[in-house]
Amino acid sequence: MLPWLLTVCLWLAGCAGPFGPAGTTGPFRDSGLSMQAASGAVVIGQSRKADVVAALGPATVVRFDSAYEVWVYRSNPLRSEPKNAEFVILFAPSGIVKKMRIRPAYVRQNW
Repeated sequence: MLPWLLTVCLWLAGCAGPFGPAGTTGPFRDSGLSMQAASGAVVIGQSRKADVVAALGPATVVRFDSAYEVWVYRSNPLRSEPKNAEFVILFAPSGIVKKMRIRPAYVRQNW
């Protein structure tokens, strides 16, 4: 009985997640914050990781062996489709923002 109960618990845990229609979650802690406003909250050469987390919330983080980190905020964090806009931040090994950019959402055109 224990393996069956464990299987059911794992299955239910896999179903846990945001509720509501797809695309309703925003990339930032403040759901009303736009990509442009978020970029205004980050200062190249001054903002640290703790400052960015406090202002924007958690991000998808990619760490490199060189100690650089890339933080990505997607307009729909549950999907990694190219049509999602992204706010990307590069942190130097010192933990200070080195570069940032906004990649707009791409619109697929049917010809």
